This record gives sequence, structure tokens and C-alpha cells, in this order.
Amino acid sequence: MNERIRYFIAGIFIGLSELLPGISGATVALMFGVYEKLLDFLRKFKNFNLILPLLIGMILSVFAFSSLIDFIYETYPKNFNIVIAILMIGYGMFLIINTYINEDIDRGKSFYINLFVAIIIGLYLTSFHLHSNEEPNLLLLILFGFIACSFLLFPGISGSAFLLSVGVYPLIIGSISNLNLNVLFPFGIGMALAIFLMPRLINKAYKKFGKSILVFFGGLIFTAGINNFL
Repeated sequence: MNERIRYFIAGIFIGLSELLPGISGATVALMFGVYEKLLDFLRKFKNFNLILPLLIGMILSVFAFSSLIDFIYETYPKNFNIVIAILMIGYGMFLIINTYINEDIDRGKSFYINLFVAIIIGLYLTSFHLHSNEEPNLLLLILFGFIACSFLLFPGISGSAFLLSVGVYPLIIGSISNLNLNVLFPFGIGMALAIFLMPRLINKAYKKFGKSILVFFGGLIFTAGINNFL
């Protein structure tokens, strides 16, 4: 397969994964074998001829599937929330159990403290929920865009799961579908800041603390799924 076509197809699946809580876009990039070149591009602006079709695929996918997801959410909100909650709970448990069994990590007190802290923070995040009748806080939207995009760069962690855990997932999906620039512009600023500032830091953090971070975010995603039932 032509490399550019492969990167374009990878971009479509990465974009779709970023719309679905519990699925990591960086993990999908790893599955397609494009993660390292994507990170190299963000750190050193290399391989633009391959990254361009990937970005085009991501953008097309996000705008094409956001309308479908927004329609499903608006039409079947209870069913949608249940499915997403189950997906997040399952994905969070998978991250925790898989990391515990298969990765070289400390399985003593530090593991359980890490998991406990993640669950407490996950429960606390419910206090940041934005409801549909609230006026969005621009600074929070910038922060949420920054964090969500940072997660896009980190294998195993879902940016959409974070957005759902703080209650802005429906807002962002609906804004993409309806091109609501009042929300997308500050959110996009946060994403741009993350793309500029985070790749080197994430690369170092993943190499040094990657497995422990996966346990932490597994606990966070699991708790977000539980919160989604409440």
C-alpha cells in the first residue's frame, strides 16, 4: 500500500477514535505504525509529506463522524450514555489489569496509591461538569482543549474520555457538528498550545513514567464511566 494512502487511512481512524471516549488516538496511531513519525513531526517538523495526508484524514473523519455521533447522542441520550459508560469502564479496567499483569511496574503500595488517587480525582472532576444551559467558560475550554490534545499524543489515554469525565463531551461534539466557533475557537487554542508545548515533555514522561501513568488514567477513565451512570 502506498505510504501516503496508509497515513490517510490511519488519520481517518485516529480522528474517529478521538470522538469516542475510551479509545486512544495515540494507541490507534501505534497500531497503524505512524505514532513515531507523528511525534517526530510535532517535535522536529519532519516527514511532512506523510503527516499531511494523516492530518487531512483526521480532519475529514472528525467532521464527518461528529454529526453522526451528535445525532445519536441527541436522539438516544440515555442509551448513548450507557454504551459510553460501559466502554469507559471496560477500557479503564483493561488499562489497569493489562498494565498490572503484563508490564514491568511496582505492584506494591505505590500501585494502589496511584489507583486510589486516580479514583478520588475522577470523582472530584464531576464538580466541573458543564450543563447544556451554562455559558461556556473560555479559560476552561482552553484548558480542556490543551488536556484533550495532550492525551491524543499519549498512547493508552483517551482525550474524549477526559472530556466526558468533566462534562463537556456533548458540548464539543455538538460544536464540531454545528461549527460553533464560540466553543471551537478557545478549545482549538488549547489544542494548539498542547501541540506546541507537549510533544517533548510527553515523550520523556512516557519513557520514564509511562506504565504508572497508564494505571493512573485507567483509574480516571474507569471512574468517569461510573460517573456517567449517575
